[in-house]
Amino acid sequence: MRLDLHHVATENGSIAALAYEPRRPRDLAIVAGHGYSSSKHNLDPLCAFLAAHGCAMYSLDFPGHKLGASGGRLRDADDAVAAVAAVVALARGHGFARVLTLGHSMGAMAALLAAAEDAAILGSIAIATGYGRPTALSALQRAGVTDFRSGYVDGASLPELVEGIDRRFDRALPRLLGRQALYIAARADAMVSPASVRDLYERAPDEKHFVTIESDHTEAGPRARAEVLAWLDERFPRS
Repeated sequence: MRLDLHHVATENGSIAALAYEPRRPRDLAIVAGHGYSSSKHNLDPLCAFLAAHGCAMYSLDFPGHKLGASGGRLRDADDAVAAVAAVVALARGHGFARVLTLGHSMGAMAALLAAAEDAAILGSIAIATGYGRPTALSALQRAGVTDFRSGYVDGASLPELVEGIDRRFDRALPRLLGRQALYIAARADAMVSPASVRDLYERAPDEKHFVTIESDHTEAGPRARAEVLAWLDERFPRS
């Protein structure tokens, strides 16, 4: 497997994306986005695993994330979606016509919304993101959780980032009709409950699949490896 670091210019600064080039490719690229306050390092175990099974992976750092290598500020959800779209364009520029989006938490939100805006994206893998997030975050704030690691991000706080996201999902999800989607919940997730992920899944159109894994919120990406690969092998097998 070969690794190449790319920097993609956007209106909001430079986006860093790590490309994993598989030795035995299956003519499929996946653009992966991490969760709020994290970086592409969190998804490296998943990306490296999928690359070992033939997927060309493009793992990005969202704008404003201090643990990552991207520039700019994360002003709102549109910035996250634009970052995913920019890296999708990078993958296509490398000759991949078949592209999926994948994300964990905030990255899954961006992956779904980016796919909704681009009919040529084959589908999405959404790990540990759900419907009703603002309500859940308000409950956590009442319980004394008020920071949500906002010091790790130059820009919007997590509650600011997801404000109005349910209404946006309501508009976006119908545009995914007929495309493949995998929704993954983590059983021990204290940030995004399995019920919230199930709610998002139920609102989504076909073709879709739902699975629950044994994990907390932070480790849900790496621990979803087997389920993601099984889904890919069924729907996008090697030619």
